Amino acid sequence: MLIAMPFSLKSGIRPDLSPESGAVVQPRRVILRMPDVDIEAVSAAADQFISASLPFVFERVVRPDDSPRMKELLARMQWKNCQLVESLTVPESVEVVDICPGMEAELIRMAVDSAWDVRVPKDWGRIIREETRTDSFKTYYVSNEGDDSADGLSPESAWKTLDKVNNAALGFGDKVLFRSGDIFRGGLEPMSGREGAPIMYGRYGRGVKPVIEPSYDASSEGDWEKVGDRLWRCEKPSEFELANVIFNHGRKGCAWKEDRLDQLEGRDLHFTWVKEEKAIYMVSDSNPASRFRSIEIAEKRHIINEGGCHDVCYEGLWLRYGGAHGIGGSEVRRISIKDCDICWIGGSTLYIDNDGRGVRYGNGIELWSLAQDVLVEGCRVWECWDAGLTNQSNENGVCQKNIIYRSNKIWNCEYSFEYWQQGDNASTVNVVFEDNVCLNAGKGWGHTRRWNPNAGHLMFYDTTAETEGFVVRNNIFRNTEDCGIRLFNAWYPSILMEGNRWVIRRNLLCRYHGRPTSDLINKYPDHLDATHDDNEAEIQGQTAEDPMVFGAGRKELRRFRERFGFDR
Repeated sequence: MLIAMPFSLKSGIRPDLSPESGAVVQPRRVILRMPDVDIEAVSAAADQFISASLPFVFERVVRPDDSPRMKELLARMQWKNCQLVESLTVPESVEVVDICPGMEAELIRMAVDSAWDVRVPKDWGRIIREETRTDSFKTYYVSNEGDDSADGLSPESAWKTLDKVNNAALGFGDKVLFRSGDIFRGGLEPMSGREGAPIMYGRYGRGVKPVIEPSYDASSEGDWEKVGDRLWRCEKPSEFELANVIFNHGRKGCAWKEDRLDQLEGRDLHFTWVKEEKAIYMVSDSNPASRFRSIEIAEKRHIINEGGCHDVCYEGLWLRYGGAHGIGGSEVRRISIKDCDICWIGGSTLYIDNDGRGVRYGNGIELWSLAQDVLVEGCRVWECWDAGLTNQSNENGVCQKNIIYRSNKIWNCEYSFEYWQQGDNASTVNVVFEDNVCLNAGKGWGHTRRWNPNAGHLMFYDTTAETEGFVVRNNIFRNTEDCGIRLFNAWYPSILMEGNRWVIRRNLLCRYHGRPTSDLINKYPDHLDATHDDNEAEIQGQTAEDPMVFGAGRKELRRFRERFGFDR
């Protein structure tokens, strides 16, 4: 088993020009692969390759018994966005170069001098499809009644599957339209357009938005085998972790996931995934399919995996039942997400913490690492394990810039909006969260399943990045299971907050954690709540700078121009 570490989907090195002909010479396509060696060698390699913006494959399985240091190293290498691959199928145009400890500097020199195009496995399909692309501006149609052998250029000759869409060599400016009311199994792997000619994924026809869902239907009693007293087994041919079980399309909620089989303890509708069997085991008094009209088993994958993409538009799609993120990926530019519905997101294992607990994905829309010129507008996002909307990073030198979240409705997520950025020389410029309606933070499925429930409409974890133009205005924030805002350190003078309406009755408006804005020991925020109880004495004892000043009756944030209400 390999773990692909996508630090950066491209090395940033440009092709050479042939001095004789002036023609472009295609750079050498390479994957750098490192064997399972000692932690010192891994750490040294990570430092050098990350600094050089060169991705590599770490040939090793992530293990629950990894030391805290290895877990911190893997977090720094961002394996949370990685893809597990059963085998390494190498395209003819890609060469595998093995890394021996001590040769990292020489490999980096060779990569720069020879203009290598260094990639990771999940990007190879795009490499092949993007080799010969031109402006096209064609419209392709996809429907459940289509045929993948057709040309796709009309509703009558529509394609049928996401596999066809994902493997199509789309031209710049093309549109791919899914028929309204249809359901498409699997995930979407978009292609990049060019500036001024984006690739657009949308809908055609009237009715309910077309659904994209990377889940398995387990609604038939034949899907379940009784293997013990009140214990049922369901096997599916998944390449990835089976992450969540949703009943009656969410109207009956979902099952309760445990990390191991021995944790089920006979509790009704608790389940666990057994990797070796590609199966889940669930406790139930009778066959689960006899209890529910619909059962969907979500897989550990982003519904739209847009890592490395640019100049892409998504409009009018319904994304549901993804075990990782709804839309996720790093290194994105000029992305537009409009009028999309995203729900029942997360549940798969992000990492195993030091106490052996599985920390879980996922976010409705996550912009990880470099993200620039992104618009999220008019979307509805609900029932996410973590955040409805978020941009975040812990990479060095990353700039997140020109990101707008506007006129969205978010409800029943642990956080409506989450932001944090760390890493040396990182910066955040012009992030606007405005005119959104945020309801019932922490009242979704994830809150009761978490070992660290900490709901808030605005979750602002530790941020050390230089921040300017960060605006939160004219939003409605109503009801929360914990607090309205959770702020972990004193970067708040960089925030402009004005005109937001807060309807928070019984809970705190804000929890402030006065942590330093530099030299943080732990740069992975999910760890924080394992050691912080959020009591007032602790928070004040941590204070590195003056906390925000609250007015009487916790109605007033004196630093910000806010509105408060207690209406229904």
